[in-house]
Amino acid sequence: MTLNELLPFFGASELDAGLSQLLKSTGSDIGSISKKKLRVQGMEGIELHDKGLALTFNEREDYIETYGTPKDAGEAILVAAFAYGAGSKTFKPYAGPIPFSKGPIANREDALREFGAPQQTEEEDDVVEWDQWIKDGLQVRTTYRDDGSVKNISFSVPFK
Repeated sequence: MTLNELLPFFGASELDAGLSQLLKSTGSDIGSISKKKLRVQGMEGIELHDKGLALTFNEREDYIETYGTPKDAGEAILVAAFAYGAGSKTFKPYAGPIPFSKGPIANREDALREFGAPQQTEEEDDVVEWDQWIKDGLQVRTTYRDDGSVKNISFSVPFK
């Protein structure tokens, strides 16, 4: 599974056969999402440690309130994907293509070269914590470690 394969399914749910098939190809299943946790907390995730990816699903009503109308009538709506960089203790580095870029993104300099000037940046004590862009209707956020290396790159449905 790559991010390029996954992004078209943002806003889709467990009812989408393509999304279900893509997850099954990794040994995962939307049916493994805790319906109780989804209902109580409003979100639940699937972690693909060996792929370097984590997926977030929102409960339908929360999705509608926060993001808008989902693509189908399901209850667990795909809202975000996180691709991990090198150095994670629990995730292998994501090795697939990065949407909206021509090459790998290992640090902030790579992110700025590939994505351009960020629309928003968060700094603390003169250390950039993250940059954010909107690309093709998706929110892209690169979170950095103190040394400027990529902790993760997230792709998500932007708030309405």
